[in-house]
Amino acid sequence: MLSEGGGDREVDLEQAVSELMGRQCWCCHRLDRLTSGVVVLRKGRRFVKELAGQFESRGVRKEYWLLVDGLWDRRIQKMESQIASIGRGKYANVESGGKAAASTFRVLGLDEERRVSWMSGLLKTGRTHQLRLHALKAGCPVVGDPLYGKSRDDGLFGLHARSLRMRHPASGEELSFEAEPPDEWRGLLERFES
Repeated sequence: MLSEGGGDREVDLEQAVSELMGRQCWCCHRLDRLTSGVVVLRKGRRFVKELAGQFESRGVRKEYWLLVDGLWDRRIQKMESQIASIGRGKYANVESGGKAAASTFRVLGLDEERRVSWMSGLLKTGRTHQLRLHALKAGCPVVGDPLYGKSRDDGLFGLHARSLRMRHPASGEELSFEAEPPDEWRGLLERFES
C-alpha cells in the first residue's frame, strides 16, 4: 500500500487510517510500497514543523530488518555510497553526481543451507531505496526485490521497518514503536532462531 498519494486511484495508508480514526491523519514519513512495518502518522496540524524537523535532522532512529540473498560478510558493518535516480522509480549507487548515503548493518542470523542472511539496518541518511541499494552493493540483494534482485512467486519482500524511536513534539518524552514482521517471514525467521 502507498503511504500517501493514492488519490482516487487506490486507497493509501493516510486514507485508510483517516477513515478508521474518523478524522484526517497524515504520514510523518513514508515507506516504499513493498516495505512493511512502523509508520508514524499525526492526527492534527499542531506539531507539523516539530515532527518534520525531527525526521529531517535525523533525530528519529529507524531500525529495519532485512532478509537478503547470500551470506553477508560480517566485516561489512557500514556502507556508504552516492545514490542517484536512473529513471522510472529506479535508483543506483553511482561514483559521482548522486546524494551521499550511509547505512550501518548488523548480522542477526545466517542460514548457510538456504544462503539467506537476516540483518538489522540503520539509516544514517534517508535516500530513496537506500538499504536496498546498499544491500545490493554488499552483494546480498533484498529477498524478493523486484527492482534490484529477483521477485518471488510467494510475494515475500525482505525489508521491514522494525522499530522507530523519537521524541514527543510537545512533552519531549521518548516514544518507541515496534512492528512484528509479516507472516510471510515466519518460516525463515524460525530457521534462524533454531
